Amino acid sequence: MATKRPDITTDDDRWGFITGSTFVTAEQWLPEAEAHLQRERAFYRLHLAAALAAAADDEGQLLDFDIVTWFEQHVSDAMRNEDDPADWALTYDRFTAMVLSSDLPQLALAGWLAQRGNGDSHDYRLTLPPA
Repeated sequence: MATKRPDITTDDDRWGFITGSTFVTAEQWLPEAEAHLQRERAFYRLHLAAALAAAADDEGQLLDFDIVTWFEQHVSDAMRNEDDPADWALTYDRFTAMVLSSDLPQLALAGWLAQRGNGDSHDYRLTLPPA
C-alpha cells in the first residue's frame, strides 16, 4: 500500500514545512503539541515537546540545532524529577540516536516542526499543523 506524501512548502527563507502550517512561538506551540500528543497517546514524546519548546528562541526557532547538546541539556531538564541529584543528566548514545532519528522527522511530517538545512548544520522551527 502506498502512503500519501504530505504537501511540503519551502519558503523564501528555505524553511520546509507542511503546507498550511503556521510558525509560532514556544508559548503558543507547547500547549497545542502536548494536547495532540496526549490525544495520540504518545506520552514519551511529551518530554521531547517540552525540550523543543525550552530550546527555542523568541520566534520558536532552534538554530544550528545540536542534537547532543539539546538532548543532554533540554531533554534532561524536561525529564528530571525531585529525586534526581542536581547534576543528573541523560547521556546521548546510539539507542537515543536511533529513537530521535525517527521522532523528530515524524513531528515534522505531522506539521509540528519546520526544517532547514545549512550545509553542515540544520535548523528547526516550531509550527502548528493546518487545521
